[in-house]
Amino acid sequence: MGAVKDKQIGGLCPVLKRFLYDLLYKGASVFFNLFNVLLFGNLPPFGSVSVVIEDKGRFLLVKQGKSYAFPGGFMRWREHPTQTARREVYEETGLQVKICDLIGYHSADSTGITRMSTLILVFRGEVVGGELRSSIEGQPVWLDEAEVQSKLVSHYTHLFEKYKAVRERTCPSKLP
Repeated sequence: MGAVKDKQIGGLCPVLKRFLYDLLYKGASVFFNLFNVLLFGNLPPFGSVSVVIEDKGRFLLVKQGKSYAFPGGFMRWREHPTQTARREVYEETGLQVKICDLIGYHSADSTGITRMSTLILVFRGEVVGGELRSSIEGQPVWLDEAEVQSKLVSHYTHLFEKYKAVRERTCPSKLP
């Protein structure tokens, strides 16, 4: 749980990188939602994952502007959810994780043209390597349980409660 290193991406300043990232995300959302309207709402929600990682009583979250969320993101084509979980944690934090088990899910409906409907699978994970660093998605931070409760994005709070109910389980040796 050492200091966080900044990851340089293409020599762009962090503000410009974040602006371009947000523009791409919102542009993809607008395209998807307009296409979904043309298909009379028959497109399924996007699949995504989040990973709850606890280490020595502290939890790994990613600070994105003023909000905090568990590391995670959208599934790629032909990618298993556990692969997505490992990839997203590494991309956002620089840490390699072992995925232990599925602890719950959350369905998020589109609340506007720039937001996509998503189905989020939430996994429990353990750090097995890597070096903590920031990314275009935000700044990884380790917070204690009280800080997590006060800073976590609202739709994750009930999933955090589910995690606390299963936190004593042993991490299985193999998951896909």
